[in-house]
Amino acid sequence: MLRIFLRGCIDLKITIDESLNNKETEIIIKCTALNDDLKRLIQIIKNSDEKIVGIINGTSNLISPTDIFYFESVDKKTFIYTESQVLETSMRLYEIEENLSKYDFFRASKSTIINISKIRKLSPKFNGRLDALLENGEKLIISRQYVPIIKEILDL
Repeated sequence: MLRIFLRGCIDLKITIDESLNNKETEIIIKCTALNDDLKRLIQIIKNSDEKIVGIINGTSNLISPTDIFYFESVDKKTFIYTESQVLETSMRLYEIEENLSKYDFFRASKSTIINISKIRKLSPKFNGRLDALLENGEKLIISRQYVPIIKEILDL
């Protein structure tokens, strides 16, 4: 399932016409104006085949960005966390930020980038930080310097 977080409040109606009479797959977007959210959605659809290489036990695995919960840098190594795996990547956090800017990833601290679509709940914490509870039950801390960014993204 592709879950996409749209930053604005857009009312989205999805209609699927599944039929043997259809000659090709087609996506039609009907709107009053093409806004930034719709442009981002189009970009995500176009890039849906993009993969990130993660290594586990010496084996390279191709991972869809939508399956990634977060990235973390520890001891000069970068790790990818999915629902059931922890993999290593050769990418640095700044490269991940640049490459995945079209997806729902956001820098939560100096060492963490979180997939906003995987956040279940945000709770205030002392010193102006936030706890982010992810869909897999993990809790991550959003540093106070990044709290205004997530609040702006989520219109809080």
